[in-house]
Formats: sequence, C-alpha cells, structure tokens
Amino acid sequence: MTGIVAQATAAGARPDGRRVGRAHRARASLCVLAAVAANAAVPGSARPQGISEFLGKVAGEGAVELAAPLIDFDGSYVLVHLATNRVYIIEGTSSLWSAPAGTGTGFRLAGSGQKWTFTTPRGLFRVRRKEKDPVWIAPDWYYVERGLRVPPPDSPSRRIPGAMGTTAIYLGDGIAIHGTFSPGLIMNPDPESRRVSHGCIRLTNEAARELYHLVEVGTPVLIY
Repeated sequence: MTGIVAQATAAGARPDGRRVGRAHRARASLCVLAAVAANAAVPGSARPQGISEFLGKVAGEGAVELAAPLIDFDGSYVLVHLATNRVYIIEGTSSLWSAPAGTGTGFRLAGSGQKWTFTTPRGLFRVRRKEKDPVWIAPDWYYVERGLRVPPPDSPSRRIPGAMGTTAIYLGDGIAIHGTFSPGLIMNPDPESRRVSHGCIRLTNEAARELYHLVEVGTPVLIY
C-alpha cells in the first residue's frame, strides 16, 4: 500500500461532487518555467482565464497571479492544478499558499465484476468535512489489485489506519485531499512523476495539516 485513499471512479461514470454554479467550458493557459499548457476544460462556474505561474527552484515554493478570479466566490478557495500537480489557495487574483501534490495515475483495473479508472476528477467541488488522524476504509479495488479475496463491506479488515496520513479533507464522491506516509513521491520535482494516487489528491502530512487549518467546510475546490 502506498498511502493512497482515493476511491477510484467506476469506468464510464462521471464523478459529481457538489457543484457551484453552472457548468461550462473554459480555456486556461498556464506558463510554468516557460512551458505552456492550453485548452483545459474546466467544469463549474469558472471563467476563460490566462494563468501565469512562477515556481521556485525548490519543490513546494510557488506563486500564481491571475488576470481575474477563476470562480465567482467572495473569499479564498482551493485550486488543484492537474497539469503541474500542485494545490493552491487562491484569493482574488493571488495565491496565498501552495504545495506539490500527487494525483491519479490514470491506471485501469477490472476484477470481481467491476471496473475502475484511477483518475482525479475535474470539476468544482466543496469541502464536505475535515478529519484528523483518519482511518481509511479500503474499497474493493484494493483487494482486487492485490489478488486478494474481497471481504464483506462491513469487515474490520477494511479499516486501515495511517493510509491517509494525518489529515483528510473530504470533497465527496470518494475523493479527498489527504496526507501520506510516502512523502518522497510527493516531493519529486517532476510533476509527471507525482501522478501516484488512485484518484485522490495527496499532500505531505505537513502540507495537508496546514491546508486543514486554512480551509473551512464549504470552501470551494476547483480541480482542473
């Protein structure tokens, strides 16, 4: 086990956390160390937007300046940017906090009459609840992936302390932002190498606990 909480989405299903506003498409242009990623689809009440991002030399240092807010919200919100695998807190047009993150691998798995695709869903969600020292309830794919017999849903063997690190912020639909006991994977300076989860957004335990104290239940979380 690699400290992953994310419950994968069944193949063909669309993750649907609590949305904010009407869904429509937006284009995003991201400059990271002079590289540009464009035409990202952004569900939710996001606006067509250009983003310029300047990352420090050390992973974990970063700042974002926006031409305009990405969502219509009076206050700070969380931005999970999948192209660079980083989590930000944005207020107005500036970032207040940033940390490297691990996201879904895109791996597909089938077994026990089920199918899963381990991707991080895009969309506009809200923080549903927060928890310190969470206990992970292992889903069926955990056992299928290891060639083990799938236990009953209420089996005590599904309870795995520590798999989510020290902190979890739940977004709904089996997706959470949480810690890990494998921080080396998260601190890899190559964003592509940080695609390590089954769908959730992984932070170091220190970053997850910081974020826990910086957001409230109801805070919007834009993932794209």
